[in-house]
Amino acid sequence: MSGLGATAGFGGFAEVPKERPPAVAQGVVVDQSLFRTQFLKAVDKTENGARAVELILKVRNMGEETTNVGLVPEPGPKVRRHGGFANALLRVTPPIETDNAPQAYVLGYGVQSHQLHPGITHTVVVRYDLKPGAVPPAQITIDVGGFVLATISRRDQRELWQIAPKRELPQGAGQEDDPVEPAVIAQVTLPVRPEEG
Repeated sequence: MSGLGATAGFGGFAEVPKERPPAVAQGVVVDQSLFRTQFLKAVDKTENGARAVELILKVRNMGEETTNVGLVPEPGPKVRRHGGFANALLRVTPPIETDNAPQAYVLGYGVQSHQLHPGITHTVVVRYDLKPGAVPPAQITIDVGGFVLATISRRDQRELWQIAPKRELPQGAGQEDDPVEPAVIAQVTLPVRPEEG
């Protein structure tokens, strides 16, 4: 048997299985370092003939400063390294059919805001307005990222909360705003249920 044949015969070219992030059950708190997040439910809502899927979360800011809820990242392998809480909602599978980017906001006493104050648990809503005629999936899985307190770069030694990368954060001069491939720290699966009431 040739060396190549022996290698292939003993599985030498087999792909190493990818490590899967921990599966987290609905309602369990995910520790993202800067935030502690509980994924409560996914709701199929109909308002004035338009449908939406809303994720209802409880988010506690563990930092020392007020932060912004931020924006859900666009689909793709990389995200902005600086951003608010929603920047760590990395991917929803299957994708929800929308015409616009999802909205993320804090909901308190019927009032929307975008601030997460330190030491307080907030209700956060992430809303996906469905395309006309689109049907929400029966369940969704959310890839969740974490945060790391790290220097911005070798040139800028300030420490800021940033998306936890899969590898190292870029540290070179001029790389301060480079997007990063995020580490997925948890996968949360939620059934999508019609709104009650």
